[in-house]
Amino acid sequence: MARSSMRCLVRGELRKVLLQGANWAVPVAAVGVGFVAGSAAGEVATGLGPFQVAIDTYRAFAAAAVGVVVLAVSARLSAVEYQEGTIRVVLARGVGRLRLLLAKAIAVVVVALPVLALVAIAGLVVVPVRLQGQAAPVVWGDVQVAALTVTLSAAACCLLGVAAGAAGRSMTFAMAVAAGFFPLDNFLGYVLPILQNATQERIWSDLTTYLLGPTLNHLPAVLMGRRAGELIPPQLPVDAAHSLLVVAGYAVAVSAAAAVMVRRRDTLE
Repeated sequence: MARSSMRCLVRGELRKVLLQGANWAVPVAAVGVGFVAGSAAGEVATGLGPFQVAIDTYRAFAAAAVGVVVLAVSARLSAVEYQEGTIRVVLARGVGRLRLLLAKAIAVVVVALPVLALVAIAGLVVVPVRLQGQAAPVVWGDVQVAALTVTLSAAACCLLGVAAGAAGRSMTFAMAVAAGFFPLDNFLGYVLPILQNATQERIWSDLTTYLLGPTLNHLPAVLMGRRAGELIPPQLPVDAAHSLLVVAGYAVAVSAAAAVMVRRRDTLE
């Protein structure tokens, strides 16, 4: 039996995204989460210039909104065959497990690109409106950092969602991981400093520098060299190299775990 080309596989995965009715409700939830994150970031970004406050607030909104969309779509897409019991049929057609997983990841990227573009275009309207005629020169370096960090956050969410579906083989498990990973990760950013104060052991503060959520929160600040309205940063100072290595480490670990789980586990569905 001839193997499907990667283009055909990706096209098929994109059809699944469009046909899953629950995916159409995700943008509504994403905007709500984004408003909460943006409002919280605006409260933290005090003492900065008008443009810095506006761009930091919108960056927090964009990162949260895009992250919700990418997490939900990737988690649902990677688990749908197991949920519906069609995975054995797909594999019987000659589609390799890793090729199928790669096709799903590419399909999520294809979905994420227009979402990122839409958010960027909306920012061209929202940020000037938020400034409300205040004299605030545009700092293009801040804009570039905002675009980079939102994109990196979306990429991390894509890998996390795909890995959750591949490892759990259940849409319920995948969605639970997608919905709970970053809240739990950021919650640890609160708890670990409390443990450090209670025990006087530096290890708890050190651990906050290896949490993905706080690292992504703090990444704009280390790249711009200023406070950036981050909600829950690491407890100890970190530089850009450390932050980027932490993000890259999570990406490699999650991707490798997903590939190993998909390749080695038997398909009994």
